[in-house]
Amino acid sequence: MSGAGPIAAPLHGADELRRFLVGFIGLTLLSGMTIGMNKVLATMFGLHLGVSNFQLALISSAESCAMALGTLPAGRILARGNPKYLYAGVSLSLSALFCILPWLPGWQWVALLMFLVGLCIALRVVAMSTVFLVRLPELGQGKAGWYKGTLTFGMQFAGPLTGNYLIAHLGLTAGFFVSALMFAILAVLGWQVLPSHAGHRAGAARDASGWRELLRLPAVRNTYLFEVLASFTASSVGVFSILLAIQVLHWPHEHAVWLMAVQGLSFVAVLFGLGNAVLGSRHRERYYGGAHLAIMAALLLLGLLPSTASYLCASSLLGLGLGINTLVNTNRIAHAPVDKARVSAHLTLFGMAAGTLGALAAGRLGDLIGLRQVFLLWLLPWLAAWLFYHFRAAPAAAVQGESI
Repeated sequence: MSGAGPIAAPLHGADELRRFLVGFIGLTLLSGMTIGMNKVLATMFGLHLGVSNFQLALISSAESCAMALGTLPAGRILARGNPKYLYAGVSLSLSALFCILPWLPGWQWVALLMFLVGLCIALRVVAMSTVFLVRLPELGQGKAGWYKGTLTFGMQFAGPLTGNYLIAHLGLTAGFFVSALMFAILAVLGWQVLPSHAGHRAGAARDASGWRELLRLPAVRNTYLFEVLASFTASSVGVFSILLAIQVLHWPHEHAVWLMAVQGLSFVAVLFGLGNAVLGSRHRERYYGGAHLAIMAALLLLGLLPSTASYLCASSLLGLGLGINTLVNTNRIAHAPVDKARVSAHLTLFGMAAGTLGALAAGRLGDLIGLRQVFLLWLLPWLAAWLFYHFRAAPAAAVQGESI
């Protein structure tokens, strides 16, 4: 009997981690589905109201704009607050908002409500990414991509498909009520899964949280740099590679969407399948550099070789490179001595801002110089970052990677 004690504690810890991971992945998938589904519902509701293209753009961008504005306040709130209470309260608020939305009389009210939705979602996303970063050292580096992979799958695949199905079979109003029910379920699930604190431990050294403190850390500086470049590139390529395939290769619209699908599936496959292989290897820094080269190769293919095989290869390379980039960056931040809530807010804000800027810049420059030239132009910041980090600073980065 005396030998059972030391064995029972680790088993209990393993069971707790397993329960947390299963619940958290379910929470993330459902959360991503609601975001993707509600994009479809809000767009279709705007069309139902007979709005102009500009008014529809305002409705569509209101949520994204609010999410960007809400990330930094969300980080500060979560650094001091209770993720369990905050997530449940915000999810119930979203449930109420989506019960109201189908009865709004004009597009202005819809845009305002979607702005409020974006503020709430910002807090939910930062809460979940913060909790995941805090628990990742216990879960193991092989799980580093599971949160982003699950969220991406829900947002880009399961959510839009669910939204389309609900509208086709139940109608628009019923779709909003189903969405409200899903937010209520998320409130209950979040209450069960999320902890009551943001990961700060009594007696632990104070983690870096201020701008100057954070930017003194090479892991943080490099992560911010490559996450911004990744979001900037992914948003512009994801949208305009489809347009390029239609214009240059004369693909039908339904076939051109496969470029985005291939990129997304490649990205998710890397996040779920290569965590241990990449992060557990002593060649992790080489894989990291190779991932950035793969992104540059994808841009080259899109800019120089207009063919079916090259475009599909470019989409696969882009998903592969972005996936490994995410794995390494997530693992670094999870093990860095930083305020996880503050850094999660920064990364969310930078990702959305860079994604919006990348899409707008690609659209504007595409009208002036052509889309193929835009993809070649996007090589310049990647090449500069690669030479500075991987070529010039490779020895220092390798030492740092071993120590984290």
